[in-house]
Amino acid sequence: MARAPIDGSTLKWARESINMEREELARAINVSAERIAELEEGEQPTFKQLLKLANKLDRSAAFFFAKPPEEHDVPETVDFRGKSDPEISSVLAKELRRVNQYRASFLELTSEWYTTKQLERVTWDNVEKRASEFRQHLGLTEFFAPPTREPQKVFNFWREALEQAGYLIFQTTRINIKEFRGFSINHAKLPIIVVNGSDAPNGKVFTLFHEVCHIANRTSGLCILNERINEEALANSFAANFLMPRQQVQQLEKRIREHTNDHIAMSDLVAQECRVSTLAAGIRLRTLNYLNESQLKEIWEESDEKWKRNRDRLKSRPGGPPPWRTRMRDLGPAYVGTVAEAVDDRRVSLLDATYLMNARLPTVLAMIEDYRHNEGRE
Repeated sequence: MARAPIDGSTLKWARESINMEREELARAINVSAERIAELEEGEQPTFKQLLKLANKLDRSAAFFFAKPPEEHDVPETVDFRGKSDPEISSVLAKELRRVNQYRASFLELTSEWYTTKQLERVTWDNVEKRASEFRQHLGLTEFFAPPTREPQKVFNFWREALEQAGYLIFQTTRINIKEFRGFSINHAKLPIIVVNGSDAPNGKVFTLFHEVCHIANRTSGLCILNERINEEALANSFAANFLMPRQQVQQLEKRIREHTNDHIAMSDLVAQECRVSTLAAGIRLRTLNYLNESQLKEIWEESDEKWKRNRDRLKSRPGGPPPWRTRMRDLGPAYVGTVAEAVDDRRVSLLDATYLMNARLPTVLAMIEDYRHNEGRE
């Protein structure tokens, strides 16, 4: 049987660079962990095994015939999750590496000049001011809210606004929300924000601006929005101040007080007018001392119950969206559009596009067709 003369040290480098154990890699090609150790020591896999190894490690097959690079290519991030074991999973490490590659490809393919509208450093003393400044950067007033109330469209609105401001936004699929809600990779030009696709649309909106705060402080962060960690609490405060400016909340509180003192109605009104979740509105009202702890607890419990009902309802639905739509959601219209235009201009081939989008050809064709249709190009 033909064998592939790979460099075993490169195989080991690729596995360790994404924090993957030998046991996990072994399961992918149906061998023992001991066999993986042998391959890393110089034994040669079959070509079929090499293709499986390359797929699992998210590398090209040709990569393993060369010597290992001197440095790892997974971007470093500060882990703000507060976990006892700070090591990230292999699937999350691959996502960090992949989105950084998407950014590099995006910059190579686009003809536009991007200037990122970044803020000066955010602190507890200036967090409200910085949030107001960022609204001004985006050309928004203190009382502006997206023109739609539908949560997914609200997320799409803020995503587009941030991408126009020079941020590159992606989503992930099939990573448990307990592992991360969002992460950011800081770059002076086109910093990256990634949100967990399994989160609710309102939750993803909050995460977007949470990560903007980390980028403002020139920090790449891996987050679950943990209030017990100072940097996370500060980023949460920035997001709350941006999405629910004090002056707007004060006016809404005054309006509802003219009719009722019901704290549920108050949080519902702020949520509707600011296009956020009821829980986020309740926390903001508590921060501004319009609610007490027991009232916030009631809102929190009701929000948890509603989230569970929605989760069970979604689980009961047969099937799901087609793969191309999920991939389109994760990559976003800015990135997909840039690749689609490069294909149309014959700067890249469809085969190149499958690599750039990390998708099979039928999925790529469906995404490009959808982009052309929505852009009115057909």
